[in-house]
Amino acid sequence: MASNLPIYTDTISQRRWKAAMMDWLDDFRFTHAITLVWNRSVGLDRAREDLKLLMREADQRLVSSRFNKVPSQYRTKALFCFEGQRHDHVHVHSMWKAPPGKWFALGKMFPRKRGGLWNEIVPSGSYDVEACSWHGGNAEITGYALKQQHRFSDPALMVWADEFHPAR
Repeated sequence: MASNLPIYTDTISQRRWKAAMMDWLDDFRFTHAITLVWNRSVGLDRAREDLKLLMREADQRLVSSRFNKVPSQYRTKALFCFEGQRHDHVHVHSMWKAPPGKWFALGKMFPRKRGGLWNEIVPSGSYDVEACSWHGGNAEITGYALKQQHRFSDPALMVWADEFHPAR
């Protein structure tokens, strides 16, 4: 009797995809892992706008008021992985790379579980921050950020901060 369930013939390639993504992300040498939570009902469009404003404010404080004129390699890098949208608990697991010499300043923008830059943008929000190893070996962090991602994930659920940079 034929099954009506989808046939997944390549579960090994899914594991390989996840391992390759974790290795690739580890090469970026992220400095911080930050989970951002809205603590209210929010759609992906609104969430993306909040992240865009967050990155703008972070770069303005870390780089300069004319951050948009600064080359990309001197700006804050970040990757945001959305999850919780099916359960109305949208949040992102993100990995950040502070601009050169700004590691400590980036951490100070997120002083406790609440307050700081994130709550200036999302007053109901909360967050959790972990430091990453500059030398790599952050498999636990990259694996956690990618926990809901897979080869067939909607591309809109993974956002790079570069997407928010204005086109020249």
